[in-house]
Amino acid sequence: MSGKTVAWNQIAAASLIVMSGPEQYLASRAIRALKSSLRNQFPDLEVHEIDEGQYAPSDLLNLAAPSLFNEPRLILITGSHESLLDDLNQYLDDQIENCFVVVRLPNLVGHAGKLKTALASKALNVLCEEVKKDSDKLTFINQELSSLGVKIAPDAARKLLQAFSSDLGELAAACSQLAATDSNLITSEQVDMTFQGRVETNAFKITDAALSGNAAEAIRLYRHGSATGVDNVALVAALVSRIRMLAKLFNDPRSQSAAIGMAPWQLDKARKELAAFSEQQLIDLVDLAAQTDADVKGASREPDYSVERLILAMSQSK
Repeated sequence: MSGKTVAWNQIAAASLIVMSGPEQYLASRAIRALKSSLRNQFPDLEVHEIDEGQYAPSDLLNLAAPSLFNEPRLILITGSHESLLDDLNQYLDDQIENCFVVVRLPNLVGHAGKLKTALASKALNVLCEEVKKDSDKLTFINQELSSLGVKIAPDAARKLLQAFSSDLGELAAACSQLAATDSNLITSEQVDMTFQGRVETNAFKITDAALSGNAAEAIRLYRHGSATGVDNVALVAALVSRIRMLAKLFNDPRSQSAAIGMAPWQLDKARKELAAFSEQQLIDLVDLAAQTDADVKGASREPDYSVERLILAMSQSK
């Protein structure tokens, strides 16, 4: 397993996994799959997460140190640190049983690039590359629906891509919604019927309604989607992506569209939305988005409530 490079959907348990690439939605899917697999194998799995910028020297060694009962543990570290490479090498030398470490590197700048290069031969390397080409997105659609036991006609797949091409999380949510229609083959007509030209529920519409201050419409759309099979994890990934874009724009108001991954018209729209937020409101919204993301991935027993709370916060921050 060490030294092998795989795609995000081929992730498997390993002592060390280095997950690189800018596509956060695919990374979150891979981590969720790994957690599920490990919890099936180890019901008493301990999960420790260290967010970007929060790592301190020896954090990994302290968390991985064998305990009295040697509980299995998963340690998730986002970002790099000048001491992390040394700590990881020491961790690998010690060969701790039933301990699994994931290092998430959204970019390979500075220490992150050095870490990936140094550990490439010692880790399972998982790629979460940005999905840009339409051909790759069509492949993603077919793989998503196939994993849900459904096939889709080529013209239907193209129509679905036209409606949800801007965000991978939205596209996955649309696939999940279509898979809930109890049809073995999704047709172009079913895509039209389900989304009605994107007038019905999807993350784009929910986000637009919320950020325009229309809380009632945003909640209505969400509840409709929830009743018809929209996946909360995929939906929240799309909402968080939009919030993250606003935060990037707030930090650098002069950003060009290409620098923050937006089309020019999207940038103009985001600037208008951002004008209604104070700095503290945006900070609170980013914090709530992170909590909601954790809630829909298992941290809360009422994930629907968490999603509605986020939608309301997006609406009431006006």
